[in-house]
Amino acid sequence: MQEQYKIGIIDDDQSKVTQMITMIRLCCNDEEGRPLKEKYANYELIPIELPLLDNTDDMVEQIVEKRLDAVIIDYKLSSQKAVSYSGVSLAKELCLRLYGFPIFVLTTYKDDLFDHELFDSYLVFDFARYIGENEERVELNSKLIEQIKKHRVEMENWKEELESLLPRAGESATVDERILELDSKIERSIDGRSAISVPIKKGFAAEKINELISKIDQIIESE
Repeated sequence: MQEQYKIGIIDDDQSKVTQMITMIRLCCNDEEGRPLKEKYANYELIPIELPLLDNTDDMVEQIVEKRLDAVIIDYKLSSQKAVSYSGVSLAKELCLRLYGFPIFVLTTYKDDLFDHELFDSYLVFDFARYIGENEERVELNSKLIEQIKKHRVEMENWKEELESLLPRAGESATVDERILELDSKIERSIDGRSAISVPIKKGFAAEKINELISKIDQIIESE
């Protein structure tokens, strides 16, 4: 059975979206479905087009609600439809809301991104090459898979460590601090808006840690 990952596409140019949907569906295979990278033969990428909404808050909310595994965002987001935000500002807002969430930028303006150090070059791809070159398409799609896998492994590791530490809550300040740190990472990875603020957490006395544990359990169960 193939592992399926949902990939959001955010672009105001419908012709580009249509091309990206085709390239994402190919994943790491050729046009006949033969794997170009055997390592990724059992993965399926499902493209999901996201309509542009009025502001970044609504866009981020849409991404959270759809429970996507990653997104690909156009750098400018202004060639066909007038919006008040750029792809970069949306990506930054999404980073604040979903800790560690895989975000990729497709652009023809790489120099702007690198000069201003807005994104790791690992996560930036040239649109024309992605559409026109099998090697570039396979490289981006394989990186999508790897980033999603990395994010999921991190989440599982945090949960396992948290579960191992919960019985030791109140044992020491170090243990309680680590519990709060792991809780923050898990909450922000699922939805940063619901996270308990760090100042409030630091104000928790050891005897109140059970309130936090209850909240953590609810978050993990609802995921």
